[in-house]
Amino acid sequence: MKRRDFLHLTGLFPLTLAFDKNFPSLFKNQFNPVSPSPSEPPFPYDSTAFEAAERIVFLNNHQAVINVIPKQGLSLDINLVLSSADLSILRPRILKFQGVKDSLDILLENYFWGPEIKYRLEYRESLAKSGWRATEWRRVKTPFSFVQKRSLKIIFYGDDHTFDDADMGQRVVEDKILSSLRLNGDYINLFLQEIMARPNFVPDPNSELSKMMNGYCLASTLHQILFFEKPDLIFILGDTTGAAAFHKWMGLGLKNPSEVSEAEMEGYSRLFWLRMRKMLSALTPTIPVYLVLGNHDGESSYRPSREPARFYRLKYWRQPGLESGNSVFQNYFSLQWGERWPEGSDLQIIVLDNESYNPPWLPLIPEEWTLGETQKQWFKNELQREARWKFVLFHHVLGGWPRGSNEAITSYSYGRGPLFTSEDYQGLCARPEAVEQVILTRWMLESGVKALFYGHDHIFHVKKIKDNQNRQMLGVCVGSTKHVGELLWYQGELWTKFYGPYGAYWTETKARDPKKANFWGPSGYTRLIIDKDKVLLEYVRSAYNHPYTNIPPDVIKGQVLSSMLI
Repeated sequence: MKRRDFLHLTGLFPLTLAFDKNFPSLFKNQFNPVSPSPSEPPFPYDSTAFEAAERIVFLNNHQAVINVIPKQGLSLDINLVLSSADLSILRPRILKFQGVKDSLDILLENYFWGPEIKYRLEYRESLAKSGWRATEWRRVKTPFSFVQKRSLKIIFYGDDHTFDDADMGQRVVEDKILSSLRLNGDYINLFLQEIMARPNFVPDPNSELSKMMNGYCLASTLHQILFFEKPDLIFILGDTTGAAAFHKWMGLGLKNPSEVSEAEMEGYSRLFWLRMRKMLSALTPTIPVYLVLGNHDGESSYRPSREPARFYRLKYWRQPGLESGNSVFQNYFSLQWGERWPEGSDLQIIVLDNESYNPPWLPLIPEEWTLGETQKQWFKNELQREARWKFVLFHHVLGGWPRGSNEAITSYSYGRGPLFTSEDYQGLCARPEAVEQVILTRWMLESGVKALFYGHDHIFHVKKIKDNQNRQMLGVCVGSTKHVGELLWYQGELWTKFYGPYGAYWTETKARDPKKANFWGPSGYTRLIIDKDKVLLEYVRSAYNHPYTNIPPDVIKGQVLSSMLI
């Protein structure tokens, strides 16, 4: 089958289009959620000049970084044109950079006096005497938007597991172009473009696209966030890069991990971090996106990929670091939002790294999971900051039940489950009080943390945590965007004990009453809305993945499945 015929049969593009080596240049309509222009490529970045779209991230109330990555082998002259949305506050200014050949972090300081900032990139190849091109103007809400409006929206999701779209069994992707796009991440933008054209689009089950449904579900989630949520901040709670998803590498067309040299491991680490940037290029120019490290992101203490994975994360995914009093490796940090910084803040979000400081093996028992002494002491100190609203994020609990990735495995402890207090660990380990999560939970309750958010378990679930002084907080598993829920997990003894019944999983021949479900599977995300004196927590369906979930089939994309005030 010819490539153009393949695209026609999948329903993606008119038959009149023909393939070209530069895939994005085929399309005539600019993909840009702010202001479409017919002059640029369809994906959210110019692939002839950049490896991915630029990314903006705030380090604190007064500092931000815009990162750009020139296409490999190019040297670019780049102008960053900055403007406040209110020109009476600050007139436009231009920051100029010549001969940029590698990832560039552009630091912005003391610029955010209004609720919104505008910027755009102007660029050309360095040896060219003309030929300047420009992105559309990007509009970004600053920390002072919260100060003025007293309203803030944060999106949390985790575990998109797009690396699970690897070739397996009947899901072998025959088309080489699609296989390449799946590997480099641009297939998310391919799905996203189609969803923009047809919001109810679902891949034909007989097409090649139906073999990459985790990518489709992520694209559906991005579409929902971009066009209907428009949040101030996004936090991804891990397991999104695939830099350590070794069991999927061969299916993605890479080498057997046991045969990979150090140089190849470095190349793969670069590939996976660029892949993440490409996948999220629709978001990163206008919404600050922060990452919590998960066990599939490459930097776990027991992973051979940890050094190169960290190197390319620091290169391509800047987060708050030492300039804000956080880790030099930007793997754990505290983000203060609103006024009274640095003495205090309206909002404090603390991100922890539960992967990097464990023994050089996957912990065998719950007591072996740890933040490490340095991070642990830093966390204790950060909890003493004054903040009206305090939230803590990590990928999974620092303990969990003493089982593996499913309950049939008893040779290691995978950090599974909503286990926070010593009572939770009774009968599961020899020394419940020695489990680090128990200590951390006590600290958080004492310091007034409102909620602890985590991923890893691929569901949405809320647990009320209390101590003997009636202090309380919520433990929130934020949900996953992936396509298929883990029915095998849901049927486990410990899962049922701690998470409760799953209601109806719709591939079962005899469906149960969905009203009895105590948690919701994929595909979805958690929405947190801070509005003056109240905080609303909700779980929203983000893709239609019936029947591979316990979400009822009549719940449409964008509908709220669970809602509560904190």
